[in-house]
Amino acid sequence: METNVIELPNGLCVLHRYVPYTRTVHCGYVIDTGSRDDLLEESGMTHFIEHMVFKGTVKRKTFHILNYLESVGGDLNAYTTKEKICLYASMVSDYFERATELLTDIVFNSTYPEKEIVKEKQVISEEISMYRNAPDEAIFEDFDKLIFPNHSLGAPILGTRQTIQRFNQHNVVRHVRQNFTQHRIVLSIVGNVSLKRVKKAVDKYLADIHLPTAEREREAPPSLSAKQLDHPIQTEQAHEIIGGRAFGLKQSFHVPFILLNNMLGGPGMNSRLNLNIREKHGLTYSINSFYSPYQDSGIWGIYFACEPGNLQRIRKMVYKELKELTDKTLGQIRLNQAKKQLIGQFTLGYENLLNQMLGMAKDMLDYQRIQSFSSFVEEIELISAAQLQEVAKRLFVEEELSRLTYKQVG
Repeated sequence: METNVIELPNGLCVLHRYVPYTRTVHCGYVIDTGSRDDLLEESGMTHFIEHMVFKGTVKRKTFHILNYLESVGGDLNAYTTKEKICLYASMVSDYFERATELLTDIVFNSTYPEKEIVKEKQVISEEISMYRNAPDEAIFEDFDKLIFPNHSLGAPILGTRQTIQRFNQHNVVRHVRQNFTQHRIVLSIVGNVSLKRVKKAVDKYLADIHLPTAEREREAPPSLSAKQLDHPIQTEQAHEIIGGRAFGLKQSFHVPFILLNNMLGGPGMNSRLNLNIREKHGLTYSINSFYSPYQDSGIWGIYFACEPGNLQRIRKMVYKELKELTDKTLGQIRLNQAKKQLIGQFTLGYENLLNQMLGMAKDMLDYQRIQSFSSFVEEIELISAAQLQEVAKRLFVEEELSRLTYKQVG
């Protein structure tokens, strides 16, 4: 499917992909700013702004924002990551212009009322409590902090109760002006809407927007030494993450590590960790691995939860799996199977048009291009067993791995 790219004089970029076989449209703004762009003393600011854009614009109050698409069966949503804010809508194609106008209004005309800021602090405080009271959620935040100490990549996306209490209209507006700038904002559209309709909407709603041109340099995280930390909790199960730094989005081993991580502990029930630890020994209900790449760095890890008495045994099994991937070259049959599995998973995800819409925008912001489905498949097909072993040798050295353990003490 062809992707149209519209570059506006004001620095906004619009992406469009026409899909005739659907009756719906997905459109959204993706902004190249995330929690890593928060000052440490204002941790959680970007996520707070994601909430606040729904709290009123120059011409709309909260009710009118929330009702405008919902009343015609549409869906309006948003989320924040370490490096992006995504504000998006899905609707029947008849209401595409309505969604574009609404999204443009909340992104560029929000007023951030002080009384709404006060209320939203309490809402987000409750959200923080919800995550901190769930060990299987909180441990990931604390592992980020362990791997990126004293750096914004290690700070929680939601911030803390202490940092969000510092927020006011002045510093919210300042943060928006510093980060909602030229060449950092993409409007992406995928679905049953013609290029003609898109251009008409762009001319009507986006052409007269004026964006600041502030420059920003993201600070790369400093080097890291392995750390082991035991954290006491009041739950019956123990929780643990073993891992460390990983490759950034533009590094040559980025895609090979996606494949290796998928084999090790990806979503498939046939991952090595699931088969060799959960299924073979029945020592844990949940064990998986993860990889989060950023523009200049990354983080990976293996998470599991278990009875405290099984902790040491599972940990040894994990290190054994990592050592095997480091010491043994993968056979061609197993390599081909791993590639087919990853390509199949990617294909299922790609069929989701909402995923396409968001993925296009992120590609444009991160790489200044849109990666085609076929080119990604080609990258996977070209991966060799030697590359996977080299990745394992770089990341799976036991002495260089960090560990965070939640368990009862005493």
